Amino acid sequence: MSALAMLLMTFAFPGQAEPNKMHKLAVAFQVPSSAHKASITEVRIVDKELWVRVDVMGGGIGLAVISTAKAEATVEAPALPIKYLVFGKTWKWQGDEKGLIFLADLSEKEQAEREKQYAAGKVVYTAAKKK
Repeated sequence: MSALAMLLMTFAFPGQAEPNKMHKLAVAFQVPSSAHKASITEVRIVDKELWVRVDVMGGGIGLAVISTAKAEATVEAPALPIKYLVFGKTWKWQGDEKGLIFLADLSEKEQAEREKQYAAGKVVYTAAKKK
């Protein structure tokens, strides 16, 4: 193929900057009760990273003992670094699990900034709604 043809193909059919791959996403963190559940609900591309939204919800009947909430999902998305953001934390102790950002542990300004960045990202995965 001539150089001109290659150049034309590049502009006519620009590929994605990053090829997609299957990501096995998994998180686990401490919660104050066995009634707290975690779920990976969405993944967005934000500033050349995959930001994974982890929603934690408490409710119902559970043991009042420190437990581990876990969530996992398999997502097709570009091969980018992954950042996990936990939404919905209500307990007071600091989340110290590596690789997780608990929005409730940030200052109001930092929390608002992260939420704004997240909202501006491109959605690449949304979990199916549970019936």
